[in-house]
Amino acid sequence: MKIGFLTIGTEILLGDTVNTNLTNLGKRLYENGFKLDKDITISDQKDEIDKSLKFLLEDCDVVVTSGGLGPTEDDITKETISESLSLELELNDDHLDWMKERWKARGLIMPDTNIKQAYIPVGSEKLTNTQGTAPGIKINHENKFIFIFPGPPREFIPLVEDELIPFLSKNFEKENTDYQFVMFFNQAESSLAAQIDKFKPEGLDIAYLASKGIIKLRFDKNSVTNDQSDMFLQKIGETFEDDILSYENITVEKVLGNLISDSKLQISFVESITGGLISSLLVKNPGISKYFIGSDIVYTNESKKLLLNDENTNFEDWEELTYNLTEASLNKYKSNVALTILGEAGPISSSKYPVGTIFICISNGEKTVISDHKMNGNRAEILERASNKAQWELIKFIKNLY
Repeated sequence: MKIGFLTIGTEILLGDTVNTNLTNLGKRLYENGFKLDKDITISDQKDEIDKSLKFLLEDCDVVVTSGGLGPTEDDITKETISESLSLELELNDDHLDWMKERWKARGLIMPDTNIKQAYIPVGSEKLTNTQGTAPGIKINHENKFIFIFPGPPREFIPLVEDELIPFLSKNFEKENTDYQFVMFFNQAESSLAAQIDKFKPEGLDIAYLASKGIIKLRFDKNSVTNDQSDMFLQKIGETFEDDILSYENITVEKVLGNLISDSKLQISFVESITGGLISSLLVKNPGISKYFIGSDIVYTNESKKLLLNDENTNFEDWEELTYNLTEASLNKYKSNVALTILGEAGPISSSKYPVGTIFICISNGEKTVISDHKMNGNRAEILERASNKAQWELIKFIKNLY
């Protein structure tokens, strides 16, 4: 059984919108024992929709579409698909009444342009959209199934979870895949693969994904025997013990959040180059407020002076500066561990240090570790890499305390 995904939206092709529906669909399918086989993203053009739908239907048993169900003239997904399949559209009076009541409850009168959302292809099944006015639609076309979903993620994801996944689970066999993930830091993709090639089992289905200093290794445990899989994981642990971030497919901030919660340490940050990015990532962890005490964004020298309460601060030596800021954070928040990060994101350096240079200081008052690193890439990439690096250094620091 193959599943195809068709995203309709010129805004995605122009880079105005990130296609998070693709990521969420793939993830939820995998978590439930299925796999996304094909993906196409196209503009809001009738011929593109028609051509792409027919292409996916040739090879896929299920096609999911996203976008183009709104009330405006550029929303033509439902109309185009109906025409491609030679289906008439009919007004669903119950849905129209529901839409009008929804607008009325807000003290408004529904515009006539919204009426088009209540038209459903003849013979299709209307699916309840709990978050919006455009219903989802399921069409059985010659024993191939088309799910037409709205584009906004807050509407798309619930329809995937409430309608698509239950349908697939009831009507199709699940994929015989069992992926194991290993997350690495401080490794180059090519050298990591070269070392792993020396001991990986023959026939192992393996893949690597590198992103901002983190490398995700994925392999299918079902592609080898249980003994081979266990031995392979054991060898990875022995070879790369100091560079393994996690044996789960989770983010670095999730790893850090779990470690902080487990260790019950009170943490504080001083961020300059990252401008609060590390703090914003850490607070994605539920319950982290028990352990994350506070953070200071000291982007200018004036703000650093205020935190240090020292008019004679030396801004030339970043090793000394990061140490002093870390001490100030420990004193201000009475935290168990404090981290400071300074750096140059570019495109032009404002100090004696070249663009891409970062300094990280971590201290618990008794033990202090200061390190400097060179980040590659453009400004946005340097910021992301710097954030990941700081979190990784903090993970290592906390682990070495125990």
